[in-house]
Amino acid sequence: MLSGNRLQAEPTSADASQPQDLTGLSLEVLLHEEITPVNVLGSHTHLQGGFMVGYRYMFMEMGHNLEGTREVPQSEVLQRYPVVHTSMSLEMHMVELMYAPSDRLTLMAMVPFQVNNMNHLTRAGARFTDTTSGLGDLSFMGLYTLLGDPRGKGQRLLLNAGFTAPTGDLDKTMGARHLEYAMQLGSGTFDLLPGITYLGESDKLAWGAQVLGTVRLGTNDRDYRLGDRYRLSAWTQLKVVDWFGPSLRLDWHAWDDIHGADPDLDPNRNPAFDARKQSGERLDVMAGLNFFVPHGFLKGTRLAVEGGLPVYQNLDGPNMAVDWLLTVGLSFSFH
Repeated sequence: MLSGNRLQAEPTSADASQPQDLTGLSLEVLLHEEITPVNVLGSHTHLQGGFMVGYRYMFMEMGHNLEGTREVPQSEVLQRYPVVHTSMSLEMHMVELMYAPSDRLTLMAMVPFQVNNMNHLTRAGARFTDTTSGLGDLSFMGLYTLLGDPRGKGQRLLLNAGFTAPTGDLDKTMGARHLEYAMQLGSGTFDLLPGITYLGESDKLAWGAQVLGTVRLGTNDRDYRLGDRYRLSAWTQLKVVDWFGPSLRLDWHAWDDIHGADPDLDPNRNPAFDARKQSGERLDVMAGLNFFVPHGFLKGTRLAVEGGLPVYQNLDGPNMAVDWLLTVGLSFSFH
């Protein structure tokens, strides 16, 4: 069984049942609630009565095509298809809400707004850009501490259990053209988000690992189901001073092919239209900077920046590969 040392003095049962004003919480407790990098979904918890309101901005840039691990020149893609993608960017603005009804259970909801841009080149030399934007799929998750002390340093094991609701648009077009799977704003299905998170913490160091999946349910209104996704993260974060701590993280993603196919997408015209060529895997190395406000009326505010790039990618394709990623998050925790 996981075990750990207590944080200074353990509150009495009477004190533990009463929510505390955040300004009265010790710095150790505040940092204990923020020991994970900003872009690890469903990994940080709160104590009973705790709230968090947050905003997260995510950006991903793609600038080359891969088939397997081999980079494919645009000229080669155009020999096989009438259209090649030259670059793509994905932006997401996320509002996050968290509440802890007990020390062991934290609930969270995420509201995403997406902006996607994809640049194209045709065999005739014409260039054009497609853009989509709007609300994505809403996400809800519960984080439950299975093992370990939520109020103490040491080691903990969390159960992640969540789902997404199909609120993102699947019918994005440019004129009469129905756009690629990657340019749509949602999955069109209810999706499960199961996972397990391990957290460890000492006076100056925090570490952890997480396995998180996305399991698609049913078929959407366009006659397809996106492939299941799998994510494995491992990280460490150093508490340098009371207001700053850097982090380092490895983040592995894998995703399956699409089941079924959108009837309006011709797989012979564009590799991103081919439902049988959408699987892949990627390993990212991410470095982060985490800033805390330890005193004053803004106590409980956290600013986090994390950026990195892939060190390995293997894609069905040819399809667009990631060049670099960036996440910026601002949150405020209170009781």
